[in-house]
Amino acid sequence: MEKLFFDLLYCVLYGVIVWAAHAIVKDVLPFVRAKLASTQYSWAAEIIENTVRAYEQLIVGPNMGEERYKLVVDQVTKELNKLGIELTNQQIMTLVEAAVQVMNSEKLVVEPLEPLIGTVEEKPNE
Repeated sequence: MEKLFFDLLYCVLYGVIVWAAHAIVKDVLPFVRAKLASTQYSWAAEIIENTVRAYEQLIVGPNMGEERYKLVVDQVTKELNKLGIELTNQQIMTLVEAAVQVMNSEKLVVEPLEPLIGTVEEKPNE
């Protein structure tokens, strides 16, 4: 009788543990996968932004935008493949366009300053 009780108790506890493990994995695993995916996506966005800024400095000249764009997409694709980050070509092109727009919106327009000579009133020596 005692053995039957412990066997039954063992089965119940085993079932509770399996159910709890299933509940935890069911809720935690998608969360972890989403966090990893968002981290990879943010890495990809940072790589793309840095590449766009670098190529903006390296390739200068009139009518070089299309050539620069192709080179950036190729370089970003190579870098993401090295890191094992999988993005579609459309996603890469969208992120490149977004990085270009952000960079263009950050460009400051600097107007020339007026000369300061003669604008300061000198105090006579006392």
